Amino acid sequence: MRLSDYPVVFTSDSNYFFSCNSKSIRILSVETGQVVRILSSSVQEGGHSDTVTSVMLNPKNSLQLYSASLDGTIKLWDFNDAVLLKTFEVGVPITHMVMHESIPNDVYLTSTKKSTKRFHQYQAKKYGGLRAKENSILFRYSLKASKKRLVRLLKTKVCGGLAISSDGEYVVMAARYKLHVVHIAPGNGIQEGGVTENDESRFRCYVTPERISSLAFHPTEGCIATGDEIGRITLWYCFGKNVDRPVTTTLHWHAHKVAALNFTTDGTYLLSGGEESVLVIWQLSTGHKQFLPRMGSEIKHITVSPDQSLYAIGHEDNSVNVIRSVDLKIKTCIQGLKFSHVNHVLNPLHTGLVIEPRNGHVVLNGLPGTLQFFDPIHEQHIMELEVSPRNKVSRTYEKEIIPPQVMHVAFSNDKAARWMVTVDGRDDKETTPELYIKFWEYDDDARTYVLNTRVDSPHTKTITSCIFNPRQGNQAPMVVTTSMDGNFKIWELTQQGETRRGIEAERAWSCRSTGFYRDLIPHCAGFSSDGSLLAIAYGQIITLWNPYLNTLHGVLTQPPETRPVTRLTFLKNSPFLIAATRDHLYSWNLLTCSVWWSYQIRCEQLVASQTNSNFMITCTDPAKPMGSTDRRIIVFRPTSPTPVQIESTSRKVRAVTFMPDQSKVSSTTTTATSKEVSDAVEPILIMNYGFDLEVLGGRSAEELKTEADELAAANAKAALEAEKAKTLVTDIFGSSSAEAAKALEKQQKRERKEASRGSVSKKNMVRNPLFDAPSHVMAPVSSLFEAFMGQLLAQTKGAKEEAKAARAAKKEEEEEEEAKANGEADVEMQDEEDMSYDQALGAALPPSLTNLFSSRLNI
Repeated sequence: MRLSDYPVVFTSDSNYFFSCNSKSIRILSVETGQVVRILSSSVQEGGHSDTVTSVMLNPKNSLQLYSASLDGTIKLWDFNDAVLLKTFEVGVPITHMVMHESIPNDVYLTSTKKSTKRFHQYQAKKYGGLRAKENSILFRYSLKASKKRLVRLLKTKVCGGLAISSDGEYVVMAARYKLHVVHIAPGNGIQEGGVTENDESRFRCYVTPERISSLAFHPTEGCIATGDEIGRITLWYCFGKNVDRPVTTTLHWHAHKVAALNFTTDGTYLLSGGEESVLVIWQLSTGHKQFLPRMGSEIKHITVSPDQSLYAIGHEDNSVNVIRSVDLKIKTCIQGLKFSHVNHVLNPLHTGLVIEPRNGHVVLNGLPGTLQFFDPIHEQHIMELEVSPRNKVSRTYEKEIIPPQVMHVAFSNDKAARWMVTVDGRDDKETTPELYIKFWEYDDDARTYVLNTRVDSPHTKTITSCIFNPRQGNQAPMVVTTSMDGNFKIWELTQQGETRRGIEAERAWSCRSTGFYRDLIPHCAGFSSDGSLLAIAYGQIITLWNPYLNTLHGVLTQPPETRPVTRLTFLKNSPFLIAATRDHLYSWNLLTCSVWWSYQIRCEQLVASQTNSNFMITCTDPAKPMGSTDRRIIVFRPTSPTPVQIESTSRKVRAVTFMPDQSKVSSTTTTATSKEVSDAVEPILIMNYGFDLEVLGGRSAEELKTEADELAAANAKAALEAEKAKTLVTDIFGSSSAEAAKALEKQQKRERKEASRGSVSKKNMVRNPLFDAPSHVMAPVSSLFEAFMGQLLAQTKGAKEEAKAARAAKKEEEEEEEAKANGEADVEMQDEEDMSYDQALGAALPPSLTNLFSSRLNI
């Protein structure tokens, strides 16, 4: 969700605002920040086919919205019903658009045209495919049918802003170092909408010493405000068709470029913002300044609501803050994906897409030095974690400050995701490189991760991989890191001291052992699903280690030496190891230590599922010619080279992962068998070429969102019922023993029902844990036969007993229902002496005798 690419627009009642989001337009609530409606959601339904660059309310009807796009169209929408009313084919890509209520049938817009000069095209090709030199053209487009609807007015350098005066007499366009003023009002023989580029007397151009970066028109007076690259704000007065040198006034506070300017509706105040992340409010009559500092990110756009009660601030980190104008407090904050708005050349996506086991959220790089937790189903920002804290201050010189980078992140395999490990560093090529590994523990009270241990310079060179051991139970968690220095290190959580007087000793992470293989460099590593085997790739060699003893168990090789292993992963509950080289994909069977199958394919990414043995790769489309941008996402099973699922995209995939599908997990105890669950392909989450998240395969994002909302509603209902059951007495003294016994009895009945339901089908029987061990440490089959048969017979006997108990429970329920039907449901109301006697009797006798004596006493 891209929120801050273009300025937002408020509705006339200031309760909602519109945000351009790629090809669609989102309507968001000011109160909740939630998306209430989406316009132009599909090209097939009449939506835009390219980026929407400008939106504005219809001057004739405030319940209608105009939108302009790079696809060369202007569309009129009824945003209450999300209905497309009309489409105007302009024929040129639109970058800016303005209208005025006095001339509602004319639209002034700008379009960008690339230079056709050979020198400019050569420069663009020489410097790595940068854009060729662009020029902007100012047009007037008539919404009424006429012979010539599109009229060219002006051609200049790339447009930096477009505005129209409050009386509709002037249109102002900023272009680099020039400010173009066009007098469009009728007069002197020119009718309304009759100005052309030949009327030179109506065009004025004013040159500025610095490049113009922002533009705004005063709402009540003839005043233009411009911001420049060095932080100055210039107010232009007394301009017009006969004025060569207008009167100017300068305001200066900003140290860097003024990126946003806007006047309040009454024209009393001027709002400005830029790289300093400070909102400055200028009182024009007195020159008094008011500041709202530490906004979190560079300010790009400022919008004032029609009633002047709210300011919508668009930031560089893809967020919009709605601020109350009375007290300058944040009313609502809407945050999108932060990584989509950073410099991707200097800050690549090192971490990829990592799923947090606790809530199923996606964790990825945010702003430099931070991690962002994001909910891809609801498209909501969850939290931001500063891995490398730093002061958000602007630079003091023109030289950019090299920020730290988060290169790796991993979570412990337990469902609570108690531990997280990160690797971050900074290298400005001038001072000593910084490298840190940090271990974080989840704090239930603060609902965030808190730093537990920091290790400075854990390796002498760059860390190539960092993974958690997936073992579960009471064993201490383990982390393995590999580095370009040729070593791999095993880190474990240890107790620092002894427990005294009931106070637990502090826990910290330390390096338990270090290993290496010849003089080779490890590039990637992976743990088996039970954590007993560690695989590390050294070039074309895959080494197998015991992580607890740090001993080498075996070596897997595939020639030639020029084909090193770049990615490898174990699969869930499977003896297969998947390895990928530059142009081959291998499936190793560790029971036979041989290649089970291989593919000659250019693998770009390799991801394994965390719930079953499926894995997927991304690759170029082999059916397309060389150099094509089309990509394929292919899902395999380890036992067969036949793909299970194939998805296609038109552009390169930045990152990919499997999404946890909670519906399949919850349905395993009811309808789905274990085989169906293991064979199920989870939804695929990708970051596309435009740095947006998409869901492919399986169910759509809308279905996932609906199921997540239903699950959240069920949890909220259960919590509300539990809260209603509480009283002041139970809060102080706890629940009575009778209530506790009653709740326990209900729970036991529920468990018996689930056990009887699970014991009906043999497919639902618990998998035998006898073979949950690596093949190389398992005893011979002949010695395991008796133990296996003993466990099998025990399971069969247990299943029969569970079925018998289920029948008894069912019969008991039928008797209770019959008793209630006969009016005997009130037998539980007894005096306190009978209750205590029944409780004492139940504690001393079996349940069957207790029921017998209780029934006779009641009679």
